Amino acid sequence: MLDWLRRMVLIILRVPPKPEVPEGSPGSVIVFRAGRNFYRRCVIVWTFSHLGVLAGLLFAYFFTWRFLLLGPQWVHSLVMVGEILGLFGILVALPFTFLALKWDYELRWYIVTDRSLRIRSGVWNVEELTVTFANIQEIRVTSGPLQNFLGLADVEVSIAGAGTSGPHGQRQARTADFQDVDNANEIRDLMVERLRAYRDLGLGDNAQQQPHQEKVVTAGAILAASQAVLAEARALRSALAGSSS
Repeated sequence: MLDWLRRMVLIILRVPPKPEVPEGSPGSVIVFRAGRNFYRRCVIVWTFSHLGVLAGLLFAYFFTWRFLLLGPQWVHSLVMVGEILGLFGILVALPFTFLALKWDYELRWYIVTDRSLRIRSGVWNVEELTVTFANIQEIRVTSGPLQNFLGLADVEVSIAGAGTSGPHGQRQARTADFQDVDNANEIRDLMVERLRAYRDLGLGDNAQQQPHQEKVVTAGAILAASQAVLAEARALRSALAGSSS
């Protein structure tokens, strides 16, 4: 039932259920997802946030009801109606906010091939980022105290030539983040290995093929120059031998 509802919502919002695979060989595609503890943490935060709103409504009611009893009856009735509507609104919003949380977790995609990576997240506001290995500068794993407790971490991929201006005009590097994964070291090691192989082979990078061509041309020029020098040396030796005789 929930899967059917999600498909219908994605069709209405015109959101593909999964992102397209980025550039790379088909056999190299690996998909990573956010850790299960990330979903549990979101559910706990969602639960306590709604309990906090409910507690706030109850506190407001019990704090003000004595003062309302001193006023006209219509004021007391109006406040009661407002409290009931607020509580009803919370109850109605519960399934929608929970489904939004669940789908946000399920629709997080981290795709890695042998040439690029793609990250997609969001349901109502979809964000998708694609990065080729040619633009990757650095790969690092970071985690905060809560993430360490839950066995989660982020894999941050620094992108060359991309960034935003900071508050004082300084350049801040942009990153592609594998957020709240439970196998961060595995992802980092895989990407480092594939990035090294990509750079060693020079896949799709004409700039990396150019130095090899220049070396071939330079070697040919050196050989031609050496042959010319050798010919001149032989001619000079012949001339010296003729003059001495």
